[in-house]
Amino acid sequence: MDYQFCNICPRSCSIDRTSGKVGFCRQGDSMIISTAALHFGEEPPISGKGGSGVIFFSGCTMGCPFCQNWQISRGFAGEEVSCDQLAEIMMTLQNQGAENINFVTGTHFLQSIKESVTKAKAQGLIIPLVWNCSGYESLEAIEVLNSFIHIYLPDYKTSDRKLAKRLFRAENYPLIAEEAILKMTESRKLSFDDDGIMKGGVIVRHLVLPGELESSRGFFKWYSENLIGKALISVMVQYTPVKIPGNTIEVPHRFITKREYDQLLDYLEEYKIEEGFFQDLETGSDWLPDFNKREPFPSKQTKVIWSSIKLSISSR
Repeated sequence: MDYQFCNICPRSCSIDRTSGKVGFCRQGDSMIISTAALHFGEEPPISGKGGSGVIFFSGCTMGCPFCQNWQISRGFAGEEVSCDQLAEIMMTLQNQGAENINFVTGTHFLQSIKESVTKAKAQGLIIPLVWNCSGYESLEAIEVLNSFIHIYLPDYKTSDRKLAKRLFRAENYPLIAEEAILKMTESRKLSFDDDGIMKGGVIVRHLVLPGELESSRGFFKWYSENLIGKALISVMVQYTPVKIPGNTIEVPHRFITKREYDQLLDYLEEYKIEEGFFQDLETGSDWLPDFNKREPFPSKQTKVIWSSIKLSISSR
């Protein structure tokens, strides 16, 4: 799975990223990241007390038209780093007390990330590694990931093929995501330390889209039939309207309503889903990140260790 004839993700662009060409992810063969930080806003067993050591990669294999991290997912923010530099960043996060290393949308840099992990382990990296992804992963990629990833944090965006085609230009998204997530749960069983910090397993995230509750219901049904006891669910109701430059795809322009929120709770009861995480209903956009700033998130959520805004590793 290299960059010269790239088929790392299910888009299967089959282009030579080493020649300066880019595919759907908008990235060449040079690894680009925007921010590395201790993040306290993930699910409790991921954040823990020390925070999750998040590393945000530039580019994305999905390109959601409502992405709240669009500055990096569209490749507008970030700086090139070598495998040695990424290994150093991982070690700094560990030394700063991170509960884990959390690779955010790194699929298109899989080869480089694996090499970086090998270098970091040689330097003493021992904390769990988290793969934070869209769920749109090939089975071949998961085989590679299984050699070094401990925790999978995939999305399940929609169970509706038509919606997937319209929003993501990927009608096969539900099938691909289901196959990928099942393979993740086959190889990673849920495990926690005495403090409830996750050491292995899968948490499946689902961002509820306003006006698309049948899509959510389809996911809950599939989850109840396949993953109860094998993974945890994380239902996110933080959808916030954003304006992405150049986007022409129609997306919801409102928040989740109280009525929709209550309906989601009914669905969870209907499908007997009891273990996992469910966000409180809140509206507002003060929490939205701005990756043009060194501190993209509110200070209570993160402690930045490395930023492309200033190429240095913080010793704070």
